[in-house]
Order: sequence, then structure tokens, then C-alpha cells
Amino acid sequence: MSPEIILEFEGGHLRPLKPEDVHPGYVSGLNDPEVNRYLDGVKHTRQTTKSVLDFVAANEASDNAVLWGIWQTSSAQHCGTVRIHGIEHYHRTAHIGICLFDKSAWGKKLGSRAVGTVTRWALDTLNLRWIEAGAYSENIASQKTFLAAGYEWVYDIPDKYILEGIPTRVKVYAARNSGA
Repeated sequence: MSPEIILEFEGGHLRPLKPEDVHPGYVSGLNDPEVNRYLDGVKHTRQTTKSVLDFVAANEASDNAVLWGIWQTSSAQHCGTVRIHGIEHYHRTAHIGICLFDKSAWGKKLGSRAVGTVTRWALDTLNLRWIEAGAYSENIASQKTFLAAGYEWVYDIPDKYILEGIPTRVKVYAARNSGA
């Protein structure tokens, strides 16, 4: 699913990524251990231009996912992504995740603005009623991002994932569309 749309927010904009948007900073950012510490699939395999191009193309062709690029105002290249995926049309639910792979974008509230913007789009345009995000309990920045974007903590899953060799708790947040 790749809608032809640009979503603007304070400090930047989003649009669905296309393969031609893949740039060396995207690939190297995904391979940075500080960036990918909490990214399950990414950190276990070294990312290449081909693997990232394949991921972007698969999301572009998917009927149940949208991979949004995050651009800062007046920047030629995107600095991160927000992915809404696992879109389930009958139950009207989905999952969401974010990655700011350009560390110069950290601490500017771009993440919460981007997540909030994509969430509003998905609730309104796709008429979803529940969007779920998971965050390792150690990932305070991600938890703050989802809370600032209007998500609420709904439950914890103890020992779900392994982080640095140790089972860890995942905190689950949700945005709900009360009118849907």
C-alpha cells in the first residue's frame, strides 16, 4: 500500500518511501548499534543497499503496510521511518514502529510528531480502531515518543524478547479510535 500523499507536521513531513529514496545514510544508520539496539529484525543481519531496497519495495507493494519516510524541513534525504503494518481490515487494527536512523534528528520531537501524524492518518483514512506499538522496557525514548503521540500504555509482556542476552519486558501502547 503506497498512497500518493504527503503528511506535514511541525518541523517536517512524511511520505511513503520509494526505492529511489534509499540512500547510504539510511543503510549505515540501520547498521549502527546505537540506532538498531531495539530493532529486532535489523540488528541480527547486516543491512546492505539491496536488503534495504528489498524492504522498501516489499512495503510499497504490500496491501497491509505503509512505510513512511520522515523528512526534516528543508532536508533532501529522509532521517527516519514510521511503519504501519499488519493492517487487519476486518478487526480494523494495525501495528506501528519508528526508527530515526539519523542521530542528528534525535531529541527534536520529530519522532512523536511523525508517529502522531501517521496515527491520525491511519485512524481517519483507514478507519482503524486500534493501533498498537511495542517497546522494550529499557527503551525509554520510544515509550516517551508513543506517549507524546497520544498512545496509552495498555499492558506489559514479561520476558517476550531477548535484549543483549537477557529476557526483557515489552511495554505495549495503543492509540484508539473511539468513534470507529
